[in-house]
Formats: sequence, C-alpha cells, structure tokens
Amino acid sequence: MQNNNECCLLFDVGGTGIKVGVYDTFGELSDELQEYPSKAEKTKEEIFDNFYKIILELKGDKKLTKIGFAFPGPFDFANGISLMKGINKYDAIYGISIRDELLKRDNSFAETQMLFLHDIEAFARGCYSCGEAADYDSIMCLCIGTGAGSCFIKNGQVIKYSEKGVPDNGWIYNTPFREGIIDDYVSVRGLSHLTQRSIGEDIDGYELYLRCLSMDPEALRVFEAFGEIVVQAIAPFIEEFKPEAFILGGQISKSFAFFGGPLRKLLNRRNIRIILEGNTSKRAMQGLLAEMKTL
Repeated sequence: MQNNNECCLLFDVGGTGIKVGVYDTFGELSDELQEYPSKAEKTKEEIFDNFYKIILELKGDKKLTKIGFAFPGPFDFANGISLMKGINKYDAIYGISIRDELLKRDNSFAETQMLFLHDIEAFARGCYSCGEAADYDSIMCLCIGTGAGSCFIKNGQVIKYSEKGVPDNGWIYNTPFREGIIDDYVSVRGLSHLTQRSIGEDIDGYELYLRCLSMDPEALRVFEAFGEIVVQAIAPFIEEFKPEAFILGGQISKSFAFFGGPLRKLLNRRNIRIILEGNTSKRAMQGLLAEMKTL
C-alpha cells in the first residue's frame, strides 16, 4: 500500500486523446479522469514532451511510484515500444523506448515502475477484476471503435496464444471476413461505409444514433444491418470458445439498443451473459491497476 506522499498514474492512450487517472493508494481514484490531446501526429519530441508535461502536472509534489500505460497496438508491450507506423498516429516514436525518453527528461523516473498493456487487455482485466464479469470463468471481450479490439479470459488469465476458438494473441481483428478482415466491417469505418451505401450520406455513428432516437427508419435499418454483421463476424468464436460471459465495450456499445438484437439472440440461445461496459477508460485503468499489484 502506498502512503499519502506517493501516487500512481494510469494512462489510457488513444490516437486522438489521452485519459489519465491519479491513484494515491491502490484502488482509490483520488481525482476525476483528466483528458489531454494525444498529439499523436506530431514529432517525436512533441509527443514525449506531451507525456512528460502530463505526468508533471498530475503528480504534483508527490513521489511517482508507478505508471501504467494502456496502448493500442501494434506495440512491444514487454519493452514499452510503439510499433505503430503508417496510420498517422505515433509514427514519429516508432521503435523508441518510452521509458528511455522519459528518463532523458527526468532521471527520477529511474525509480518509477512502468507497465504497458494492450488497451483492450487492460479493459478486459478491469472488467474481470472490478466489473460484472468477475463471477465468470470464461469471457470474450469485444470493443468496437476504430477497430475490433478483442480479448479472451479463462480462469482469470488472459489467453495470448491460439487455442480452440481463440486466434493468436486473442485478437480477432485480422481474421478473414467477407471481402477483407473483421476490422474492415466491425468498426467505426465499417459502420460508416455501411451508412454511406445505405443512406448515401457521410454521417458519423453519433449522428446515426441521434437519428435512431428519432426513429428514423433509414438509420434504424443501418444499425440493424450492422448488428447482423457483428454476429456473423463473432459467431465462430462464440461457437468454439463457448464463453460464459460476453463483454461489449467502446462508445458504440451505447447504441446497443439499435444494433444489439441479433447479438442478444445469439448469446441468449447459448445462455451466455452479455455485459455492456460504456466506460472503457475507467475499466482499462482498473485493469492496469490490477496487473500492477502483481509487480
């Protein structure tokens, strides 16, 4: 247990924004989550200066004992090195150790433990350690956002190898599907393409959601079709892995009432509990915290 002069920072790092939680003692969130621009498209120096500035602001005069980072992939999580390239986010820090860059700016970080987890793994761990999924032995987690982020848990352990119903790393995004891969369809851009084909307008998911609230028939049909696509994509994993619970996260989960019918039907037939988690960042930080307790 930490004392009142120590703190732990937990980062949920995205391509557009960064959310950070400050923990004075393990498990106790002392402040509301803070949000900052990621500056992911900037230069190497600007990106790392941004991280450093955030850390200094939030730790104040306390001793920073641990930092947890939830990052999207591709990423070398064991060594804290981003491998993102050609996607207009964090390209400038490709292959560079985050810890080393922070140490260049402040050698006091030499005494700070740092943990790096895949953002969806952190989310899944948070759901398992602090959410409704804690009572289940086998769990499939899916976050629909810029892509189809996934994670599988069995007996409290994240599955990172290929086994029945689980692809390599537990990542379904690059599984062949229709004319491409799952990521092309079960994602924000997949929903956008479906909307353009169906309605002929370039509107985002939030606008589509608002139209559904107004019972716009075209918008409702788009989400219904999207729900069928989601089921077609994940059904093989459900059939083989046979999870006891299925967690759906990400912003799009808030539109579940409009696209979730086919998914609920699939899961109900197999007596699988469905859990909707709207606060992805909070759960990711809880997952980081749970893992950091083992360090």
